[in-house]
Parts: sequence; structure tokens; C-alpha cells
Amino acid sequence: MTDVKGVHPALRSRIRGGGYEVYMEDTMPDTPENQDKLVQFVAQEIAKDGKIPHFEREAVLEVINDARRKAGRAKRLTLNLRELGGVVRVAGDLAREDGAQLVTADHVKRGRVVARTMEQQMASHYIEFKKDYEVFATHGYAVGKVNGLAVLGDGSSGLVMPIVAEVTPAASRNEGKIIATGKLGSIAREAVENVSAIVKKHMGRDVSNFDIHVQFLQTYEGVEGDSASISIALAVLSAMENIPIRQDLAMTGSLSVRGDVLPIGGATAKTEAAIEAGVKQVMMPRKNIDDIYLPKGARDKIEITPVSNIVEVLKVALQDGPQKKKLVDEIEDGYKKMKKREKK
Repeated sequence: MTDVKGVHPALRSRIRGGGYEVYMEDTMPDTPENQDKLVQFVAQEIAKDGKIPHFEREAVLEVINDARRKAGRAKRLTLNLRELGGVVRVAGDLAREDGAQLVTADHVKRGRVVARTMEQQMASHYIEFKKDYEVFATHGYAVGKVNGLAVLGDGSSGLVMPIVAEVTPAASRNEGKIIATGKLGSIAREAVENVSAIVKKHMGRDVSNFDIHVQFLQTYEGVEGDSASISIALAVLSAMENIPIRQDLAMTGSLSVRGDVLPIGGATAKTEAAIEAGVKQVMMPRKNIDDIYLPKGARDKIEITPVSNIVEVLKVALQDGPQKKKLVDEIEDGYKKMKKREKK
């Protein structure tokens, strides 16, 4: 605490909570100048280690690509140099084991897997566990069940988060209740309130006549779920109208009370989790599409569908049939009228 007084004023202004929290940039622009800085960083890590070989040009470019992926935003490079340095050192160790004179791009790719953070290892474990015990499905249809996507910790590790909803007649004569279980209950309640506003505004129905139950299946400590609201909204609408949802689809996105799908964080990590889980398609906010940075070949493993509003979500996710058409037409008509009024 006494050291805080000696901190430079420019840095001290970023400190909150008596010196326990420091706010600093975690990414930088993806410019030739900053790429050169990462090249210098790789050289410094090699010199500091003193044992690992030098890197081929393609290997350095692969490190820069990893910096783009870890940034989580379009046209940015990560400043998490500790994690990036771990990849550099592991890649060098792999090259030494192979007896290679230079570190290749393949060593960096393999090193990225070995040097995964604790959160990334936990996320892979959760996905494997849920697949083994069929907590989530990757084919067929189900009413009121959605494969949501979330991130662990700092947002670099994604996982599939199954969400289920049930809608029943209200037990109370006064009004229905929102009953949300699991560690993300407060987020579920907020999302249900948003979808309630959408249903009332665009469909003319009052959801207060129902009890709405939402559960995040086997949610773990450290999971961030602020981007689960389109998943919750879809699960509730599916349960309310008894329309099945595609299970080969995973999704993420924040939903406004007006029905717009808002951008989220961790787009790349969530997409990678969907690929690892074996789903065929991922639904992502349109404004996040450029934030997804996948290695070559990974994009061929999944279809990425951008969405801007709840109508587009319903069109993609629900099983085709007369019930779907009726629901989509109702909400789409109300949404278009709202947008038309905004233009006047």
C-alpha cells in the first residue's frame, strides 16, 4: 500500500481499489509496426531462454497469427505476452526434441496445443464430459433446449453451455414467476424479462400468465454468461410454442428488449468450442463476424451464420413447419412495424 505513492501518476490514475486493480490495454492495432514488435518479442524470448533454436519466417508469422486469434477482436493483436511467450518456448522445446535446427510453423501449431492455459484445459474437459454423458446433443431436434456458448475466465476459452426451458401455467393467481436455476440465474432472469417484452410487444401476448423455468445444465465456476440471452429467449419461445430447436446448432449473442442481437466477447473461443463439440453450425452476432480468427482449415469444419435480430435467430434455429411459420410471421410483423416507426 505504501508503494502506491511512488507509482508514476500516469499509471496510478489507472489503479482502483487501493492499488489492487490495474486497468491496461490488452490488445494493440494490427499494424506492420506492431507486427515488427512481436517479431522482436520472439527474438527476445529466444535469447532469454538460451536453449531453443531460432524461428523460421513462417514460424514467426504463425506466432503473429496466434496473437490475432488471442486478441478476440478484428484488426487487433494481443498484449498477453506471457501466454504468447509460453507458445514460443514450447514450440522451441518441441523443435529441440525433434532435433530441428530451426523452429517451424508446425512446431508453433503443436506448441499452441501443449501450452494451453488452465481455463482452456478445463473447457476441453467440460466439453468431453458433456459429450460422453450426452448432456448436449449435436443432431436432431428438441423442444426448449439450446446449445448456448460461453467463455471461461479471461474469455480465451470457450465451451458449450446447454440451456433448457419449461413454460407452465402460473401457479399463482396474481402473476407468473421466472424460476431460474444454476449459477447464472440472474442472467437468465434478465434474458427472460427481455423475451417477455418482445413477446408482449410483437405478439400481443402477456407472459405473466405463465411460470417460466430456465436451467443452465452443469454450469461451472468461472463461466461468463452475459451473452446467453438469445439462447435463453429461443429456449423459452420454443417451450412456449412447442416448436423443436435444431441441436446441430450452437449460438451466442446478447438480446435487447427491442429484439436486436448485440455483439459479445470471446467470438473466436466460442466458435472453437462449437467445432470441438461437433456441432455443424454456429450463430453469431453480425457485428462479431470479423472478430472470429480461426486457423486454416478450421473454418471448413463449421458454418458460421451472422444474425442481427430475433427474427433471423428463429428462422435459422427452429424446425420448419406451420407452427414455426406462424411464430416467425407474428414476431417479424411486429419487428418491422417497430423499425418503420423509428424511421418516421
